[in-house]
Amino acid sequence: MLPFRRRLSVVLAVLAAFSLAVAVACQSAPAAPQVTERVVTQVVEKVVEKVVQQTVVVEKVVEKPLLITPTPAPTQAGADLSADQTLRYVTRGFSRLDPANESGFGRFIISHIWMPLFLRDTKNNLQPWLATGYEISPDGLTITVKINPKAVWSDGSPVTAKDAKDYWTYGLDPDQCKGCFLGASEFGNVKGAKDIIAGKSKELVGVVAKDDKTIEFQLAAPDPIFINRLAKFNTGFAKMDDVKKGPLYASDGTARANGPFMVKVWDVDKKQYEIVQNPKWWGDKKPTITRIIAQEAADENVSFIQWQNNEVDAAQWLTNIRERIRKDQSNTFYQIPYPTNFFFPLWIGLAPLDDINVRKALAWSVDWDKAIAAAWEGARNDRVMKTHLTPELQCYKKDNWPEFGYNPAKAKEALAKSKYGSVDKLGKIRITTNGQSPNYIRTAEIMAEQWKQNLGITDVEIKPGTLDAWGQDAQSVQVRRGSWGATIPDPADMIIGLYNYYSTPAQISLKDDEFAKLADTLVSMKRDDPKFCETVQKAEAQLLSNYYVLPMIWDLYEYNAKPWVKNFGVNVDNNWYTLLDVYIAKH
Repeated sequence: MLPFRRRLSVVLAVLAAFSLAVAVACQSAPAAPQVTERVVTQVVEKVVEKVVQQTVVVEKVVEKPLLITPTPAPTQAGADLSADQTLRYVTRGFSRLDPANESGFGRFIISHIWMPLFLRDTKNNLQPWLATGYEISPDGLTITVKINPKAVWSDGSPVTAKDAKDYWTYGLDPDQCKGCFLGASEFGNVKGAKDIIAGKSKELVGVVAKDDKTIEFQLAAPDPIFINRLAKFNTGFAKMDDVKKGPLYASDGTARANGPFMVKVWDVDKKQYEIVQNPKWWGDKKPTITRIIAQEAADENVSFIQWQNNEVDAAQWLTNIRERIRKDQSNTFYQIPYPTNFFFPLWIGLAPLDDINVRKALAWSVDWDKAIAAAWEGARNDRVMKTHLTPELQCYKKDNWPEFGYNPAKAKEALAKSKYGSVDKLGKIRITTNGQSPNYIRTAEIMAEQWKQNLGITDVEIKPGTLDAWGQDAQSVQVRRGSWGATIPDPADMIIGLYNYYSTPAQISLKDDEFAKLADTLVSMKRDDPKFCETVQKAEAQLLSNYYVLPMIWDLYEYNAKPWVKNFGVNVDNNWYTLLDVYIAKH
């Protein structure tokens, strides 16, 4: 190994060679000032060859430096631009617009309203966004991030480190931010965060506002991918004076934004949504799109008609309906690098699913390969969910679900072993598909039919749509369709995030001490540790051994954008990360 000074000089030489490319790239990166990251100590030799591969490994210091990826510039010829730069978008539905509370269909825009510190491109490289760069201490326990000195809110007031701390404290507190998704997956390793989540504290001691534009994160243990957590859509932050107005604080159009766009209309009752340019946007690059009209269609068949009639410029399909246009309009597809599972979580605190033998019986009595082939019309035959991890992720192991498989005889034995003993003592099983997708509905119907044939279960009721369809019985629904994916393309983060989410009282209250121990080990493991994948696979198998879900498929999301929507691009957060470069061409 080279002496330290020699190794450092080699690295500095490589970084110096990159400086010109970075400076040029910064001119076209989304509102990107030149990154000012400093690599500190103990740099290993591998950095020299890996820096050109966009993955720099720096021992105990920087896991992944910011690499600026230029985005395409809009056509400069004015003749190419449509006079109306309104983009019309349709997806399944909207319910929230709050970074900590966003879980799905608001992701396309939310990072351009309330900015996270960093943004990822389609190759998962970190880009400077609200922040200009970061520094990690030699022991990996302190991360210092600089907020862009130009950053202001849409009322002209400066964006400060205190704004960030105050909002994150709110977002982690289940008493304040009810049902929020910001939690242990993002800040669980930050000192004090778990105490807030558990209701033991109101102070996020591990986030320190060193000055108005400097945030210091103090970790309880090293976390090799922590900096990537600061690029997730739900680590953006809003102004607490606005948030205190209530859950729909953004709906009246007065909520302050720190990104290039802001909310003008967000009416969940009238289903009207309009996002416009922020007149106080402080970034060097200005958007060409002037406004986005977001439309809601709970039934994807309605979305399909709008698409075919050119009533919308962009759409997101989550089920088989997209296959109708793939053959003739393949150039309109944009794959989201977001591997995910679709499944039916089981509310294990509700009878009869509080007995694992009942849960096993339900799983083993369905021929999932044939069920998915029928429900998804043969389009997802190779994607039946038999693991949580998906093939795109490191450490994927095929069929890593213990004892999983179609076995009606074994299912009957499991049901007999349960505390209920027989079918007549199970009571009603209620299912919600959480959407009108024909694929979800057919899967639920096929499950129920196979339970009837193989176990004799007949008291099953299915209601398409959201949980609201059940009215006063909503809290008694034991089977509720859900999904989970890798918003950071890391296997440990995906399965730990699943557990952190589903172990909460607001969800199914899953508890598994053995998994929790493995999770604590995985958080700090280096991803090139020879035992990392072995530990991931062991943890995944342990989680699945709880039989807390009924499977459906794994999949990759996609957007569709019409040919006249230029420079459209998405990242792993379902975010239109090239939005500052998007424009509508004449058509």
